Amino acid sequence: MGSRLSKSGLALALYGLAALVASPALSHGVHAPSIGAPKPVLVLEGEFVASELGGRPLNHNGDAPKATLIFLPDDGVRGSTGCNRFSGKLVRSGAQSTRFGPLGLTKMACIGPAKNLEVQMLAALRATNQISKFGSEVRLLSATGRVLARLQTISARPETGPSLYGKSWTLLSLNGQALDRQNLRPQVTFESNRISGSTGCNQFSGVHQRSAGKSRFMNMMQTERACLAAIGDPMATEAAFMAALSQVDQISLTGNQLILKSSRSPDVLVFEAGD
Repeated sequence: MGSRLSKSGLALALYGLAALVASPALSHGVHAPSIGAPKPVLVLEGEFVASELGGRPLNHNGDAPKATLIFLPDDGVRGSTGCNRFSGKLVRSGAQSTRFGPLGLTKMACIGPAKNLEVQMLAALRATNQISKFGSEVRLLSATGRVLARLQTISARPETGPSLYGKSWTLLSLNGQALDRQNLRPQVTFESNRISGSTGCNQFSGVHQRSAGKSRFMNMMQTERACLAAIGDPMATEAAFMAALSQVDQISLTGNQLILKSSRSPDVLVFEAGD
């Protein structure tokens, strides 16, 4: 009788041990998510540059064109194909699918490497059905999970964050002198690796290049319209503004203000955010 009881007790103990080992929640000391639990929605923000398209690494040496992607608040996106600029929205279907909605695209003609890069970048954006993030790398994936593009974060500095983009910045003061709010004032807008805006008289645009912790505005072009105003001298303001802008190598964001300044001169441009 005692032998029979001990055998039964041993069988129960072994059964309980087997159940304990078979339970992932208990054996690993963590809560096992229930089957069918929704995945968290991926939060995307910041600016990235394409390092690989279609399985092929991209050349970032010298003046080689670069394809970029900026994730903005509320699932907005902007970027550059290496030639044209684009903007649009992410379209999410639950936590399983994230794709790019219709994209607005500038219509500048592209040739050579810039054209080839644009074709590849647009193909990757249009085929994207999933987006994943691994540390500093963002991957654009097809519906089957194939990697269409790999993008690396450009920089963690504040000026690369989404708060710099999607806004028009209006000049408050130029080299310590406040500007009259009743007059047209210079404005700047940042989009990916470009800068554009108004001097308060003429329109301008150029390349915004960042490297080694410095910002530079290059290849600046502007219209050549003569301007008059009832108060002040818009042409003099334009000349001082463009001269200061050409010397800028530092950018900082403080609340609702954007400050551009030079480490080589006392020039300081202070802007406030517009719509």
